[in-house]
Amino acid sequence: MPHRYFLLLLMLLAASPTLLLAQKKDRKAKTPDAADAALAAFFERGTLTDGRPTGIWEYYDDKGELTLRMNYDSSRIAYSRPDTARYLLYLNDDWQLARPSRAPHYMGSRAKRTADIGKSIRYPVAALQQGQQGEVVISYVVNEQGKTQDYQVVTTPSKECTEAVWTVLKQQPDRWIPAVYQGRPTRAQFLLRVTFAMVNQQDVAAYQARVLQQDAQPPYIDQVRVVAYGVERTTQSRSAPTRPGQRAQMPR
Repeated sequence: MPHRYFLLLLMLLAASPTLLLAQKKDRKAKTPDAADAALAAFFERGTLTDGRPTGIWEYYDDKGELTLRMNYDSSRIAYSRPDTARYLLYLNDDWQLARPSRAPHYMGSRAKRTADIGKSIRYPVAALQQGQQGEVVISYVVNEQGKTQDYQVVTTPSKECTEAVWTVLKQQPDRWIPAVYQGRPTRAQFLLRVTFAMVNQQDVAAYQARVLQQDAQPPYIDQVRVVAYGVERTTQSRSAPTRPGQRAQMPR
């Protein structure tokens, strides 16, 4: 029986299931449409002058808690939320889990960055037709200058899913505050995990319940879910073509 797709819905679930529903009325942002404005207003507050941030900007996580206050006039960090978590740092010619004296930080709201990635990724039609689902995991490095490099595909269910993620990821602003370890800027590794899932109509509630019960990710992992709801399919899901630990270059 051919596939029939009753409803295709993109869903982002980061740390909070109500991420895209919550709003703070006192925050304003200049964005192209109402949906983007609501999203931006939840995560950031500040003034744009000729399209550039000026003065004090405040950035929030998905719970509405302040994570970063930046003074763009002086190019100084006015506040950074204390962070004692361990990160993947490049120390003594190897990647190690360690606590930096200053944690690496996205220059802005990292939660908004994750939300922007999630709402922009589309489930590839070819992947839906072939019943492909699974995780696209991409690793990258924030270097000592606060720029990203060394993008690698760790695992993927298909080339189409990889390209869908990479197309969106490469469009994101490249602005980070580098990690500092023992007084020196240090490279830090991050992972973006995008889960593509196909869920039958009768299984929607159970799937969402499982997502809510999953453990929180380490601070160096961003989690995005792209879900096709209400899908009838007869083909089995396919496993990732890459072996555990195998890496491949990003598509150009």
